Amino acid sequence: MFLKQMRQIALNDLVPQMQNHSLAGAKSMPNKLPIFSRSSKGFTMIELVMVIVLAGILAITVIPRFANKSTFETRGFFDQSIDMLRYAQKVAIAQRTNVFVSVDAASGRICLTYVVNNPTCTLTAPPLVATAIVANPADQQWFRIIAPAGVTIATSISFSFFPLGRPNAAQVIIMSGNGAAQTVTVEAETGYVH
Repeated sequence: MFLKQMRQIALNDLVPQMQNHSLAGAKSMPNKLPIFSRSSKGFTMIELVMVIVLAGILAITVIPRFANKSTFETRGFFDQSIDMLRYAQKVAIAQRTNVFVSVDAASGRICLTYVVNNPTCTLTAPPLVATAIVANPADQQWFRIIAPAGVTIATSISFSFFPLGRPNAAQVIIMSGNGAAQTVTVEAETGYVH
């Protein structure tokens, strides 16, 4: 019904223009389209209202998803953890040395070191020297990450990547937050992190 009315309005506007339109040396040809005049430029009120309605619908459905940052922070921490473990494996291969990964569930920290054990990912337990920490390539500081609020790690674990990139054992790190659990797996034979 609406489209039929719109078509009729458009035809009513075009018919007078088509009757007045003529080509040089030819009779009036009502079956030819007219040259557009100034009155046909711009948007109609209906088009503008429809755009505003669609923008409102999108705003109502999309903006609440972006307003809650915890979903993005949870996914970001999960992705960052995978990238960090892949980096640890690559450093072990490139420097031909063991790289140790410590995951502390209590504090929500994950860190990389060259020393055998640092279960709490702190500089004081045991005391670390600058040569014992794996540097973050972005800022050359100690490579450790802390889980955002609302994200928990199931268990504390420590493991290492050998110089050929294999871990000392297969590992599974379970992280949960925002109503979902995500698992990071380190394969035993290849060290593949996924």
